[in-house]
Amino acid sequence: MLSIGEFSSRCGLSAKMLRSYAAAGLLVPAAVDAWSGYRYYSTGQLHQARIIALLRRAGIAVDDIASFFAHPDAIQLDHWEREIVQASAARRQALAEARAALASGRTPSSTRAIIGTKGSDVTSTLVAGTTTHRGGREINQDAVLVADGLFAVADGVGGLAAGEVASRLALDTLDAAFALDRSIAGLLHAYHEANQAVWRRADREEATMGTTLVALAMTTDTAAVALHAGDSRLYRLRNGRLDQLTHDHTVIAELLRAGEISEAEAQTHPHRYVLTRAIGVDPDVDVDYAGVSCKSGDRLLLCTDGLFKALSADDVKAVLAARAEPQESADELVKSAVERGSEDNVTAMVIDVRQQPVLVR
Repeated sequence: MLSIGEFSSRCGLSAKMLRSYAAAGLLVPAAVDAWSGYRYYSTGQLHQARIIALLRRAGIAVDDIASFFAHPDAIQLDHWEREIVQASAARRQALAEARAALASGRTPSSTRAIIGTKGSDVTSTLVAGTTTHRGGREINQDAVLVADGLFAVADGVGGLAAGEVASRLALDTLDAAFALDRSIAGLLHAYHEANQAVWRRADREEATMGTTLVALAMTTDTAAVALHAGDSRLYRLRNGRLDQLTHDHTVIAELLRAGEISEAEAQTHPHRYVLTRAIGVDPDVDVDYAGVSCKSGDRLLLCTDGLFKALSADDVKAVLAARAEPQESADELVKSAVERGSEDNVTAMVIDVRQQPVLVR
């Protein structure tokens, strides 16, 4: 028998790791002193411990390793190898795009994509303006993404570890994966990759991390698609009418939709800040997605809850309708929310849909 200190030294795993693995059903101690609670391991467990250490170095999640040892299969190792290769390719693609953007001396703030039927002689240019502010928080855990055919906002979950890391990681991973496949299937796969990236980062750091995400993507097969998890929102202003295109994934929103509480009760409900979905809190998190109608003259808003909790829908509509440029609207929305005393980080991304005729030579 080996003491936990001896076992830890010989297998290269810390005592803290061994305790967390035991909680997941891996490397359960061979014996535990009933009086002191001190743990002992058998020399026969060293081989398994070394394999676990190698799999963790490969970035495999603890729960996945536990499932693997329950039913060892070399096919699973092949599957993990393919995932690692794909992740590496996505990172290299992102680095290549960053290199290209740096070489061009500019960061794209708009994107051009075809919206409508085949054979259309009109292209739609999406022009975005973004602003973010820490609001009433010490640090800003919000993140924004304006890329080629992809616009997104994320809000790191307060109360969990490193929200600013979770939000940035989710958006960077979504961007890299979507760049490899711009279909709607590729978008959903990119969302899965973003969730897994945050989940695995949290697992490596033995913490709980999470972030909301709302995105508008120009896909190759379904045109504009909205995708979201959490309570960051997408709005559309069209012909003077403001519509919320996403449904919040919160306890309060679900109670309101079910008619179990009133709007007044929601303002003071003890669970009014509790999310029912967030990226990274579980290895698999459901996402809502749907096609979005975009017409010339539409103005879209992606924002975090620090904005819409400080401003009413009428306030938001007034600003979106009054400002000529999307950057001006984004600046004014965030400024107004901060001045109203928003207790959270505040982020606004305003996107204009502008159509231009295609010049045929």
